[in-house]
Amino acid sequence: MSDFVHRLAGRVGDAALRRIGLAGGIVAVACVLGTIVLNHELTQRVEVDPMFASDLVLGSVWPAAGVVVLHQQPRNRCGWLLVATGLISVYLLMGQYSVWSAKVAPLPGAAVSDWVSMFGFGVYFVVLPLLTLIFPDGRLGSRPEKFLAVSALSAAGAAILARMVVPGPADVDSVIRNPIGISALEPLNFVTLVSSFYCLAVATPLTVIALVMRTRRTVGVQRAQLQWFMVGGIVMACSLIVALLLRDDSRLGDTFFVVALLAPPVAIVLATLRYRLVDAEFALSRSIVLVLVVVLVATVGGLVLWQIDPELAGSRAGIALVVVCVLAAFAVRAVLQRVIDDWWFPQLRGSRTLAPRISEAVSLSSEPRAALTDLISVLRTELRMPYVAFDGVVRVSAGRRPERVVSIEAIALGRSVGQLEVAPRRAGDGFSVDERRLLEQAAAHAAMMAYAASLVMETEISRSRIVTAREEERRRLRNDLHDGVGPSLAGIALQMDALAAALERGGDREDAENARAIRDRVRETVAQVRAVSHGLRPPVLDQLGLEQALRQLVDGLGVIEGSTGLDDLTELPAAAEVATYAIAAEAVANVVRHSAASRVRIDVERDESSLELRVSDNGRGMPGRPAPGVGLTSMRQRATEVGGRLEHLSATGGGTVVRLVLPMDPVLAQEKVAQA
Repeated sequence: MSDFVHRLAGRVGDAALRRIGLAGGIVAVACVLGTIVLNHELTQRVEVDPMFASDLVLGSVWPAAGVVVLHQQPRNRCGWLLVATGLISVYLLMGQYSVWSAKVAPLPGAAVSDWVSMFGFGVYFVVLPLLTLIFPDGRLGSRPEKFLAVSALSAAGAAILARMVVPGPADVDSVIRNPIGISALEPLNFVTLVSSFYCLAVATPLTVIALVMRTRRTVGVQRAQLQWFMVGGIVMACSLIVALLLRDDSRLGDTFFVVALLAPPVAIVLATLRYRLVDAEFALSRSIVLVLVVVLVATVGGLVLWQIDPELAGSRAGIALVVVCVLAAFAVRAVLQRVIDDWWFPQLRGSRTLAPRISEAVSLSSEPRAALTDLISVLRTELRMPYVAFDGVVRVSAGRRPERVVSIEAIALGRSVGQLEVAPRRAGDGFSVDERRLLEQAAAHAAMMAYAASLVMETEISRSRIVTAREEERRRLRNDLHDGVGPSLAGIALQMDALAAALERGGDREDAENARAIRDRVRETVAQVRAVSHGLRPPVLDQLGLEQALRQLVDGLGVIEGSTGLDDLTELPAAAEVATYAIAAEAVANVVRHSAASRVRIDVERDESSLELRVSDNGRGMPGRPAPGVGLTSMRQRATEVGGRLEHLSATGGGTVVRLVLPMDPVLAQEKVAQA
């Protein structure tokens, strides 16, 4: 049947559907107006049972809200369900028609209206649970929701069928009887009772729970609409409770029933037309907290008064006690608000705290990449995302990457520098408009940090290239000076010495002296060349090699016992050789001068990609905050120049470990760090 209706609707255009919905709404309102007129005329002539204004609201306002929904979405089942509540208006009108026929004057067809008056109220049972399940898109989601819908429809159908055939009076007025009632079927009244109880007391609360769970899973416009519907549900529930408490005052109680039945259609209209008219999340969170505060005050105040003295109610002491309960409730309101926001609206807390946390993280970071890392971490923590990453000129991530992520382009100074990748909190979720705007702002911050980090990285890569080329050139120059220019000049000095001796033997003393002067100047030049070559690169590296040079550092230290553990250190890049030797020499010098150690050890491990140097001692250790002297500063600078990392650690059992990690190819290492 449902498929037939769906196919039939598919053949009708949207404009025709809107007109049909409008006609249904007009008929419902007209029936309500007719009901009011008939009831007024009846009250002028005979005594009749009072008519409830809440019934008139259900029969007119709800169909009118359905017309609004159908105007926006003519194929939305929610709109058609709301329009279908107009059947209540037909039931009300026919009930007044039957009362007129029974008490004023017989009317044609009164038997039909009498019969409809027996079961026409059945719409009451099913409209609220069904609407809760299918709002706002008119579709049922999970299997439990489909089961609830089918069970509610079945229970309502059973109640209506039972009321069609049982004998007895109608709800409109006791004088109206079922024209086809069968006495033997009177026990079916029990079916009506059970079915109505299931629909109102079982199915409706379960559908509310399903609504809460569905709202938590949903995002975007639909989440805002569902939250508006929940606000209407809260107002309806509170109004119904007040109406039940005021049952002794029928006029005031009926007023709250009217408010209760007005709340859902008003919320639906707001959700459909202007779901952003007011912040739905703000309204819902405050409504929930208000209900909790009221329940807390009523429960605690009632229990206290009942336990102490029921007669306190209404007295000054009782009023004072209630005031104390109210003040206590408002004292914990902030706590309740925070708990509700954290559970239901985690993005609200993140929105409030994200900006100051980002500012704090950035201000405390030492360089742009660290600031970007802190930003990604803060974004994941504050918004409770399982995974956040920046992928571009640099890569930073927090969390484990799922299969599906949402990418937001990050632009800095008019150029794209990467993407901010964010995983939704639950599979299948998305992001609301506010969350999307917040993530776009975070992407802009991340873009600037990534751009700055890329500039720093490019600078470090350029510096590493320069240092590597410089050390290689220094090694070449020293070799040229030591092996080429130096020996050549030394040979020239020997030749000049021989020439001076020959001139002196020939009796040319003046020229011999000139030759010796040239010899001495050449020898001075040789010494200067030797000094220049030594300044370009530690000579011990070329004379002994790095392994022997490191062993030499710890040999002959007197009372300090020195030892080494070295891998093969041949064919190292010149920059790595110089940095390793210079840092090791400075570390050993610090041990001798400051540590009061009895042992020092140099360990070097090497693989294809990196070299690790450790200089450890058993001395007094480093202070908690060592002053950055010339030695420590120069070691760090040398390590940074070649893309390395230097650490000063406390050794197990006392002492200090200076640890240096150098990449074999500093340029490649810097590029890998940028994309790590």
